Amino acid sequence: MVVEKKQFQSVGVTLSPRMIDVVDQLAASRGVSRSEAIRIALEVGIPLLKAGLSLNAERAVTILEHTQLALSLIVQEQYPADAEHLIAQALSNVREHHG
Repeated sequence: MVVEKKQFQSVGVTLSPRMIDVVDQLAASRGVSRSEAIRIALEVGIPLLKAGLSLNAERAVTILEHTQLALSLIVQEQYPADAEHLIAQALSNVREHHG
């Protein structure tokens, strides 16, 4: 989602040094500004909070990785001719839908 800068409104937020480090690491890994990193975090986090959900990121990523590995094993064993195509399509979908 691209928003023109003129649509932004400045909001002061006080963060701990530890949280600033986390934000700066996110910004650096994404190649974005500190402000954009905070916007990304809010865009992901607010919908979860509004839905009444909390998320243990390590657990969620572990579940995703386990599921992916299990599915990959099944596809490679039962549908070997389709395995490469499925990986290529998955990568294409990630680029298209998750920027």
